[in-house]
Order: sequence, then C-alpha cells, then structure tokens
Amino acid sequence: MISIGKTVDCLVLGGMMQDILAGLRIIDSTTAVAMPTAMHIMADLGAEIIKVESHTLTRDETGPYADNDPGDEPWNRDASFQHLHRGKYSLTLDLKTAEGIKAYKELARVTDVIVENNRAGTMDRLGLGYGEIRNLKPDIIYFSNTGFGHTGPWKRYAGIGSMLELICGLSQFTGYPDEGTPRRVGAAWFDLHVAWMAVFAIMAALHYRSDTGKGQWVDFAMYQIGVSTLGDAILDYSINGRNGRLMGNRHPVHAPYGVYRCQGDDKWIAIGIETDEQWVSLGSILGNGLMDNPKFEDPLSRKHHEDELDNYIAEWTGDKNAEVIMKTLQEAGVPAYPVKNTKELLTDSHMEARNFYERFTHPPESGIGIRAYVSRPWRMPEMPSVIHRPAPRLGEQNEHIISDLLGWSDAEVSKLYALDVMGKIPSNTFERKPVNLEAAVDEGTIAEIDPDFKETLRYQ
Repeated sequence: MISIGKTVDCLVLGGMMQDILAGLRIIDSTTAVAMPTAMHIMADLGAEIIKVESHTLTRDETGPYADNDPGDEPWNRDASFQHLHRGKYSLTLDLKTAEGIKAYKELARVTDVIVENNRAGTMDRLGLGYGEIRNLKPDIIYFSNTGFGHTGPWKRYAGIGSMLELICGLSQFTGYPDEGTPRRVGAAWFDLHVAWMAVFAIMAALHYRSDTGKGQWVDFAMYQIGVSTLGDAILDYSINGRNGRLMGNRHPVHAPYGVYRCQGDDKWIAIGIETDEQWVSLGSILGNGLMDNPKFEDPLSRKHHEDELDNYIAEWTGDKNAEVIMKTLQEAGVPAYPVKNTKELLTDSHMEARNFYERFTHPPESGIGIRAYVSRPWRMPEMPSVIHRPAPRLGEQNEHIISDLLGWSDAEVSKLYALDVMGKIPSNTFERKPVNLEAAVDEGTIAEIDPDFKETLRYQ
C-alpha cells in the first residue's frame, strides 16, 4: 500500500507528485470548518483527498459568493466551500443505500486514512465504523472528530466549534469586567486550532504506522483541544486555587497591556509591557513625566494604577498613526502591533514579502477568476507546498474514482446514477439571491464595501 512521503503514480491524480505527502490517500467524510480545514492543509502538502459527500444533502451554499453572484450552480460557487475544500476531489455517494456503502468500503480498501466528524456512533450504525473498516484494511488510520469524544457521559452530544470555545473556558477571560458578559472570539478561531491539532494527530498516527505497520483509531475530542489552550489558567487553579476572571485586553500580571485608539476611524494599537527594560523604553518615548511618577516605579505599582497609566498612553497614541507607532516602539524594543482588519491583512507588505497569500486562478467555467487564499504559516524551500487545484464541483470526479480507481464498469456507474446513489446536482437545492450589501452595512453585518477591491488585490 502507499506509504507516507513516497512518490507514486496516483490513479486519481493521474500523474507524478513530489510533495511531502505524495501518495497518501485520505477519505474526507467531514463537514463544517475544522476537519475540512485540516484536510485542505494536507492537500496542500500533496495528499490525495477524496471528499465523499452526498448530493442528497445541500452543500453549504449560503455564501458569500464570488462577486456576490450565486450563479446557476451556487453549490459550486460558495466562497467558504472554495476555501475549505481546495485541492480535493469530490465523490458523491448516498451512504443510506447499500450501493453507496459498498462503494465506500471498496474505496476504504485502497485508502490510507479515513477522517469523519459525525456524532459518536453514526458511522457504526452505517456499518462504516473503525471495526468494520479495519477488517477490510488492517493498517487503516481511522480519525473520528467529535465534540466530546466517544466515551464519557457527553459522548452523544453535538459539538459546534464556535460554541465549544465557551464551554472550554476561553470566554472566562475574553469579556470586559464592566460588562460581566462572556464573549466569543468572533471568528472561527477554535475550529482552526482544532484543524492544526488534527493534522498533528494524523501525522503522528502515520509515523507510528511507518514504524510498526499498524493502523489505529484516533478518538479526537474538540472539547479537550479547547481546554488544552488554557494551560496556564488551569495550572494557576490546580497549584494556587486561583480562578481567573474577565479582563478584556489586559494581562493578569503585566501593565500597561492594552489596545489604544489611534489617528483615523477605528484605528488602534496594541501595546504590551512585560519587562522593566520595555517600560523604560516606553516611558522615555512617551515622556509626560512617567518615569518620575512614583505610581509607576515598579511592576506592582503600574498594575495597581493601570487605569491612570492607560489614560496617559491613550492620550499619546490618539493623534498618531498606528503603523508609525509600531515602528517607533518596535525599534525601541517595545512590543506594539496595529489592530488590522481583513483588507489591511490582505494588503500587508510583510505578508506580501513572505508570499503568504497564494493567488489562484480558477477554471474559466467557474466564473470565479483569480482569488487570494491564505497559504501555510511556514516557509520550507526544500519542501515547497502549493494549492494544487480549486475546490471540486459536486461529483466532479465520480466516474474517475469509481471506474478508474475502483474498476467498476460503465454499466455499474450508470446504475449508481439511475438509483440516485451518485449525482452532480443537489436534490434539495433552492434559488439563492445576491446579498443586499448596502442593507448589510446598515445592519452592521459588514463594516464597508470596497468597490475597487479587485484592483487593490491586483486581480485585474
């Protein structure tokens, strides 16, 4: 069977690859954000990711869409889907049918890894659980992601990343003390953290198989991943009996440590002082007699008079450009960073210098054109990785996988379509309309609309 890192001629790919994960085949039976993200990361590294999905269930086609146009096939134009499933191949199988189960099992026989994120017990009820698949492929690595794992009193509970971050304790620290209300991070931070941990766990299982020849079941719980991010807070209670509290942008020990308004509309700078050397540098730049004020002579005093200290800093930053402040303070050894929005991130000169955003040209028939995608947060010149292909159209590789990889006859493939086991059009889709962008701005759903974004991002 294919081994990790080996350069082989993959039947589905139809060519030679030199990527670090070339020759590794993964069945991706996942939805939502975390696991699809993990899978596209591994696709960037060269793994052959076959997304097994069902045309009888609507793809995520809620938008946004390229140029705010759902087109005739919104299920193939959804921007989130394009990002989450880049580099993959699509095979549609209705796993509620005997024929769909048969095809899935045959694919599992020639696969290295299966990744699924159904509720605990779902795959077992379908006859596709680890025990069943292991009988077909003894060295299979079977990765199950759930909210709470497959054991314990909560094993049947649903897990949604954006809500799990609350039960994991993160919101104990992210709200503001004067409000007293816990706050979510806002973006899919938790899901993305889970994604990277999933890649790590799968790679560890592959390394173990490379050494021993043995596969295994990975029982992966998002709840535990979330709790693991609060290591210092959990340690503080387990060692000292101290329970944390809401603290906004502040630090439990250091001061000043906050976000301060700058020149311009909604412009801010984050400044954090953790050493006396940094404080001396900041104080010498700010002036205002800070260095001579006994209220700020040591870390404990600065923390005790944090409100007053923040007022001094806010007065200094209020009429200055955030980028200029960062340059001034960083050159003096003081950690300082502008608060950036997505437009500023996509036009960031440092990111551009490191080629972080990968411009990818979609096939002409998609109508999507050139778009910038987040790549990988590392540079390894000896092992380059790229986005190999766009997200697949629904069922795009059905015939290629079933016929060329599994060896089914044309008649058998036709039968799968006739029985509605496979398909290329969702059976329960409905008309999608462009988003009313002006109304979205008025409602506060989005901050602004840039009509010249294509020129800004050099798409044209």
